[in-house]
Amino acid sequence: MHMPTLLGLDVGTLGVKGVVVTADGRVLARARRDHGLSQPRPGWAEQDADVQWWGDGVAVIRELLAGRDVDPASIATVGVCGLTPCLCLLDRDGHPLRPAILYSDNRALAQLARAQAALGGNLADCGTGQGAPLTAQAITPKWAWLAEHEPEVVRVAWCVVSSHSYVVYRLTGLASMDYDTASIVGGVFDAQQRTWNAAACAALGLDVKLLPPLRAATDLVGGVTHSAAQATGLRPGTPVIAGSGDTFPTIVGSGAVGPGDAMISFGTTGLLTLTTRPLEVAAAGPHFGAAAEEGAVTWAANVLTCGRLLAWFRDAFGAAVGAGLAPVLVPARAPDFATLDRIAATIPAGSEGLVALPHLMGRRTPAPDPHARGVLFGLTPGHTAGHVYRALLESFGYAVRQGYEPIRPRVRRIIATAGGAASPLWRQIMADILGAPIEHHAQASGSLGIAFLAAYATGQVSNFDAIRDTWLAGPDISIPDPSTRRTYDDLYRLYCHLDSSLSTAFALLPATAGADEEMITGSLSSK
Repeated sequence: MHMPTLLGLDVGTLGVKGVVVTADGRVLARARRDHGLSQPRPGWAEQDADVQWWGDGVAVIRELLAGRDVDPASIATVGVCGLTPCLCLLDRDGHPLRPAILYSDNRALAQLARAQAALGGNLADCGTGQGAPLTAQAITPKWAWLAEHEPEVVRVAWCVVSSHSYVVYRLTGLASMDYDTASIVGGVFDAQQRTWNAAACAALGLDVKLLPPLRAATDLVGGVTHSAAQATGLRPGTPVIAGSGDTFPTIVGSGAVGPGDAMISFGTTGLLTLTTRPLEVAAAGPHFGAAAEEGAVTWAANVLTCGRLLAWFRDAFGAAVGAGLAPVLVPARAPDFATLDRIAATIPAGSEGLVALPHLMGRRTPAPDPHARGVLFGLTPGHTAGHVYRALLESFGYAVRQGYEPIRPRVRRIIATAGGAASPLWRQIMADILGAPIEHHAQASGSLGIAFLAAYATGQVSNFDAIRDTWLAGPDISIPDPSTRRTYDDLYRLYCHLDSSLSTAFALLPATAGADEEMITGSLSSK
């Protein structure tokens, strides 16, 4: 009889990743399916929940279960995490009524301003602690936008879910939402009582009945249904936990589980978090907001376009770069990221005075600004594509440093994780900009973290030290190069100056970027 195993699924912005692992941390199989997102208008971001969340999730699960070392009957528990908050409206048969609206979508700025006014502006339940502002990533303004622009959709809606909770629903037939995701729906979650706030929903003109039952991230929601078993190959009745957004599982999956552990996620979205208490005290959630008694993690930086920034460069300009690398008469191909890294590594630290702002989809930290856009500052005829690519890598380092400086005295160690962290060059740039060593575990991932949470939920592991001490071992460490310190300190100050001083100019951009009149009026009135 095979040892019980765990299956972890991470539904990301640019793909679905999965892992099967034993309770002692041995990875038996990995799989992924890449996908993209739709931007039907400037500032919008959508995905097809059936195709990109469930369909790609099914493909990943089937590939995992086909692994040579995997026995489908041995899967003891399934955990799912994913991009959040996303607005996916289901009808009474559980089918998505329209494409899901993603966290990075900025269409509902007028509704955001009205929600801030209706709820008093600063709220205690937005996922980042007491007094956190309601921002454009929240679900409620987008929900209100749909009520105004697509009322027929909202009128027949049965339930609101996000990415991972939709996959959990498809696996179990049961709707749910974890406390973490509820806390960033936007002003309608009572963190003290762990219930939905009907009065806040009424103030926003939203029907609280559309919000699903609340669960702890480690709660068992139900078992895999017969129809889901047929689709995925999982055993009917296999337990499925509620799961959560991908941030907490990514923290867990990187081993940043003790006080003073900072995590930098080099994912589609970039993050810096600080673990303030042992993570097991917040395993059920809410996980975030150190001011809350239950919280064990505080946010420090949130960069909406991190890995996506590099994918944009590769897709938009990679063929031109490839033409410079290819022999004459050979069709140009966009180089892969490893090739782009080799080119960027030939460029001096600081990209010879070229500074980028990475805000292709707006800015979340240090001050939210949905109008912020990407910038290349200091271009000269001497700059090449390699300079631009390196400047984009460095821009993420500067953005993270903005959040790192206030928490620096409390940081004991820094762990880099997610897809972009596989780049030794990018990790070195980050270490040089922060002036601190960076650890990296090649096997770390959000899917590993949610698999660990599934093991913890079912008693197969007893404490979070196991993932740091047993599941992960032997990190690579990037040591800061002191010769770059002055260059990066000077350019970091320039980055901060540009980031703050361009706010007024950014606010003028929607009129020339194709946004609708309501979006322009609402966004400027919120200034």
